[in-house]
Amino acid sequence: MVPGLRGQVRGAASEARGLRAPLPLPIFVSEAVGCEGDGTMGSRRWLSVAIGFLALALLAHRPCGAGAPPGTGKRKMPEDPMWTVYGGKVPEAANALRFNINACLGLCEKRTDPSSREDWEGRRKGLAAELQHALGLNPWPERTPLNARVAGRAERDGYAIENVVFESRPRFYVTANVYVPKGGAPRKPAVIIVPGHAMDHGKNHEPYRMAQLALVAQGFVVLSYDPVGQGERKLPGYSHALGYPALLVGWTNEGFIVWDTVRAVDYLVSRPDVDPRRIGLAGNSGGGENTFYTMPLEPRVAAGASCCFVCSYHAWVKDGGDHCICNHMPGILHHLEEFEIIALCAPRPFLAANGAKDGIFPIAGTRETMQRAAKVYAFHDAADSIRLVEAPLPHGWAQPLREAAVGWLARGLQGKGDGSPIPEPKIELEDIKSPDLYCLKEGKLPGDAKSYAAMIRQEAERLIAAYPPVPVQATERAAWARALRERLWQVLGGMPAAPPAPARELGAFEWQGHRVERLAIPTEPGLEVPGLFIRPKGAEAKAPAVIFLDDEGKAAVKTSALVEGLLARGVAVLALDPRALGEGTVNPNHCSSDAVLLGRPLLAQQAWDIISAASHLKARTDVARERVAVAARGKVGIVAILAGALSDELACGVVNGAPASYLDAIADPLPLPRWGYAANVLKVADIPQWVALWAPRPLLALNPLGEHEKPLSDAGATVRTLSLLEAHSFLK
Repeated sequence: MVPGLRGQVRGAASEARGLRAPLPLPIFVSEAVGCEGDGTMGSRRWLSVAIGFLALALLAHRPCGAGAPPGTGKRKMPEDPMWTVYGGKVPEAANALRFNINACLGLCEKRTDPSSREDWEGRRKGLAAELQHALGLNPWPERTPLNARVAGRAERDGYAIENVVFESRPRFYVTANVYVPKGGAPRKPAVIIVPGHAMDHGKNHEPYRMAQLALVAQGFVVLSYDPVGQGERKLPGYSHALGYPALLVGWTNEGFIVWDTVRAVDYLVSRPDVDPRRIGLAGNSGGGENTFYTMPLEPRVAAGASCCFVCSYHAWVKDGGDHCICNHMPGILHHLEEFEIIALCAPRPFLAANGAKDGIFPIAGTRETMQRAAKVYAFHDAADSIRLVEAPLPHGWAQPLREAAVGWLARGLQGKGDGSPIPEPKIELEDIKSPDLYCLKEGKLPGDAKSYAAMIRQEAERLIAAYPPVPVQATERAAWARALRERLWQVLGGMPAAPPAPARELGAFEWQGHRVERLAIPTEPGLEVPGLFIRPKGAEAKAPAVIFLDDEGKAAVKTSALVEGLLARGVAVLALDPRALGEGTVNPNHCSSDAVLLGRPLLAQQAWDIISAASHLKARTDVARERVAVAARGKVGIVAILAGALSDELACGVVNGAPASYLDAIADPLPLPRWGYAANVLKVADIPQWVALWAPRPLLALNPLGEHEKPLSDAGATVRTLSLLEAHSFLK
């Protein structure tokens, strides 16, 4: 089967690329196996190819123990609760979310308070650099021309509204309203208000407009803009979910929003009616977050008011629940706690205004963080420049918190009052549909606009184009592979500790004459994953074994014709659920995003589970340790490819329906599950380079997914895969 397939692939590649001779395929063959019948990837054709490939690689042409032909995929295994390992209730030891939360808390608990101003000054520069790096802003983006234009101006009683559009990056348009008070000094203090997650209305969301007008009434020029994915920028290619593919290139949602704010400062400084020495920043929830992260890195912000955001990482990871990916910067917990970020603002005035009933950012964490940050402010003789205001309210920019922000900014930027809340005047908001509140008068961005997704993809293409070629000479290629594997481990958070204990058998039963063991397999201290080990009847004393993965989880083993065919050939099967998948599924965003904070992407953690499972199989007395493979159907195939790239534990592999390149995973909506994205990985290698690290072990990829999650065409898949690899001298 496999030699025939190789000939077919060679022929397709030669014909499509105009080659005169077939190309050798030492470890990787790729073909878009046509889908038959119902169009699923479970067709007889791919099964025959996969089973034949694994049989060739693992059995070395030995006679099959059972001699049965491959299964058709139509016969169903019995519905039996025994096909779960934990019986429907996942224990704490298999809870990947709790495992990551505990790891996050451990890092937070290592952050200590500085003992003196000298101690703090010794830390300060390094902490600022770590913050800039975590946001994906190191180095700073180029300060390109803003090309600001006023799209409209409307007069109101006591102020005017200007609709302003500027480019924070080339062709990356920011829509903003600038409220300009009439009268007063020629140069006025200014405040930037950044909305939270007001996805539909952005800058025009009612609580934000109330704050804008309250500040205008105090004589401030007020600029409020739509963050990425909100208001007038709520467009295809701009969604917040793109924060996951942004991680691939080392970017973050919050970094993009921070840079938009820095460029908003640039714009205000350019206005003749703004005093550049008196610019403040305020916001609520996600806008409070933006205030929190921008002010330490932008010295031109003279005062800040962060509402409904400040907490401690420890408290909101432990008790605050699920968060948007905007809140998660890669590996930040290794270097910073929230009090240190606020302390970077000292001695400039900083206010936290929170609801005591906020269930997202628990008030106990807010109090602790502000107390710790206040110690650093005291080192600067600025104890009165930091303040916490609480109100008996849930999450949201309610009037008492808005009034606190206005009073604080009036003191810090105008020298008015003692920073106490200033009562909000009676404000009647105009209709949110008023055209005077919008910058895009035709309802769309300029034709040359570059979307968030397009910018991420452009950066990914730049990184991939810079990869060095794979050396042709064997010794040099081996050194290249070692170095690349080491760099991959580094960017993925490092190799975990070895499993502390052997697998536990939690019961066994017989199915169609095969023995099925229910296993809990430790993969790291404090974590185990469930697996079903199926030993075929009549198998050799030491049988080859395949780790089976499926997007539907290990439960798919019940109806898998692939498994049926392998068992018929005397190949043992370990149906595995890597952490957070299958039987151990937890909130996908929560588990994936907390893993980002750790600097250990969930994808890499899952790959380690496969590596650990392979080690477990090799330790068994009934498995041939040199013949352990992996077979994966669906997008989980990316985990299998990564596992083989990071370790030599797997002798060979088959993946069906895995992505061919991360370039096709940068889209809105997301083509991959959130666990499939790994921060900074494209700075090191794309999926074809992972494949190269399998050499010289065989790897068969069927139906590689391209753009829009569609399998590439027969010739297209072959040519694309071969050209990617051959471009790096891999096939020579």
